[in-house]
Amino acid sequence: MKKYFSYLTVILFGALLAFASCSKDDDPEPTPDPGPTVPDSSTTDLNVKKFDAAPVLDGTIDEMWGEVEKLYGAADVLTTLANRNTYYNPDGEGTEEGLGIFHPYAGESYDYSLRAGYDDEYIYFLMEWADDEDSKDRQSWYWDPADSLWKGEHKYANAPDDKFYEDKFAFLFPIGDVETFDNQTCWATCHQGLNIVSTGQKHTRHYTSNVGEVVDMWHWKRVRGTYADQVDDQQMVYNAGDDAGANGRTGDEGDAGYSNNSQDLNGMSVPKYIIPLQEGYYWISQDDIDDGTAKLITNVTAEGVLILDNGASAINPSAGGFEQGTGAMRIPSVTTKAFTMSRADIDIKAVHTGTGWVCEFKRKLNTGHDDDVVFDPTQELMFGLAIFNNAAIAHAIKANLKMKFEQ
Repeated sequence: MKKYFSYLTVILFGALLAFASCSKDDDPEPTPDPGPTVPDSSTTDLNVKKFDAAPVLDGTIDEMWGEVEKLYGAADVLTTLANRNTYYNPDGEGTEEGLGIFHPYAGESYDYSLRAGYDDEYIYFLMEWADDEDSKDRQSWYWDPADSLWKGEHKYANAPDDKFYEDKFAFLFPIGDVETFDNQTCWATCHQGLNIVSTGQKHTRHYTSNVGEVVDMWHWKRVRGTYADQVDDQQMVYNAGDDAGANGRTGDEGDAGYSNNSQDLNGMSVPKYIIPLQEGYYWISQDDIDDGTAKLITNVTAEGVLILDNGASAINPSAGGFEQGTGAMRIPSVTTKAFTMSRADIDIKAVHTGTGWVCEFKRKLNTGHDDDVVFDPTQELMFGLAIFNNAAIAHAIKANLKMKFEQ
C-alpha cells in the first residue's frame, strides 16, 4: 500500500511539473516597454519641429523640448588669424602688435547643442553650451595708483588672466540672396588681410561683398542684453574698400540697449555713474539712474576722488575696493536699458547653471522689417553661429549649418 501511494505521488508530481512547463511555454514573456522615443540628432542640420504649443521662455527646459531633434557639435576658435600689427588697448603700444588677433583664445573649443521649433507666428530656439563661468565683469573701472588714473580693464585680452568681458553668442542668416553664403555662411562676410591705416583697426572685418546684400545678425550679450532679456538684432551690409575701416556691422533700426558708462572731466576719463558703496555689480540700469540709486559723477580731483552730483559725497579710491582685477567695488563700464523698434525683435531668457548656459529665445517668423530674415517653413535656410567665451571678438565658429522645417 505504501509502495502504491509512493508511485501515485510521483505520478501526480510529474503531472504538475508538466502542466507548469506547458503553461510557461504557452504564455510568452511580455515585450519590455522601450520608453519614450529619443529624437535623432545631427551635426549639420537643425530640424525645426512643428509645435502645437509654445514653450515657456524661462531658461528651464520644458518636457516638450525632449521631443525635438538636436543639432550638436563643437565650435572652435581659429588659430590661423594673423598678428594684430597694431595695438587694440589704449596702453598696448609696443606690447600687442605681435599678438594674434584672437590671442589668447586661439584653439579653444566649446561644446554646444541647439534645438528649434515653430508655430504659426514664432520660431523658438533652445541653445546650450558648456561654460564653467558666468562672465560678466566687462571692462570694469579700477583705480591705478601708479599712474593716478581711472582705467578700464582691457577689452582685448593679452593673456589668459587678462579676460574681462562678457559671454555672448551670434547667429548669421542671409536676407535674400547673398553671394557665396549658401556655400560658406559665416565665411561669406569675413574679409581678412585688410590694410590697417589707423591705430586700433582690425585687419579682419565682416561685411557683404555686393551693394544691397544684407545678413541678419543676432547678437546676444550677457551684460548688455540682461536689462530687458533681449538679443541685440543687428545686420551686416555692404561696405566698399580694402582698408580696415570697412566695417559692415550695424544695428537694426532703433535704440541700442546700452551705453558706455564714461565721460571726460578735468582732462581725465572717469565713470559717469556710480552706485555708492555697491559691491560686485557689473552694469547700471536705466532704472537705477531714474530712481536715483545711481549717482552722477560731476567732478574729479587730481587724486581720483569722485565728486557726486549732490556735491556732498565723494568716492575716494585710496580707501580701497577699486584695485585692478580684484577690487569688489570696481565700477561698471556700461549702462543698460531696453532695445527698441526693429532692434528689439528677439526675446531671450538666459540662465547659467554653473556648468554652462541654457538660452531660450524666440522671434516672429516674419517681423515685417526689411532688416530681418523671413523664416519660411517651406524653405531650407543656411546659417552659421558663433560663441564668445568672455571675449570681445575672439569667437568660436560653426559654419555651414542648415535649417529645415517639419511640415
